[in-house]
Amino acid sequence: MSQFISNRYEDTVEYGKSIGLSLTGGEMIILSGQLGSGKTVLAKGIADSLGIDEVVTSPSFSIMNLYNGRLELCHFDFYRIEDRAEMEDLLEDFLYRNGYVCVVEWGDPIMDILESFLHIQIDIDEEARVITEERRNNGGRVDKERGGAV
Repeated sequence: MSQFISNRYEDTVEYGKSIGLSLTGGEMIILSGQLGSGKTVLAKGIADSLGIDEVVTSPSFSIMNLYNGRLELCHFDFYRIEDRAEMEDLLEDFLYRNGYVCVVEWGDPIMDILESFLHIQIDIDEEARVITEERRNNGGRVDKERGGAV
């Protein structure tokens, strides 16, 4: 587990870029934090490092935005979804596609079913953001139809 202190918007973007530069495809990243903590800002940094030229916005109303760059970025926002099964269904197609990087805002309810992922928690501490990064490996659950881990 590691921590980073972001004092400015630009710090959070740069932190996202540093994560994005290490991605090779197939990664799942769960972003947690209260409203306004900087989850979408961090996703913008990841997108920038993947060579995505489009403006990255929160997919709060669309649920998912897909961007093309060095790697394809699938950016989800589950804030408006209350049903965990619906979250799983939305992710399923992208979990099995090699090469997609999936970034999920408000994905905490599905963390226990993911095989492995990067969890990034962003907390607001006075004027700064405290960003905690933890790689997790749960072993995932087995999808009997596909014969693999979800």
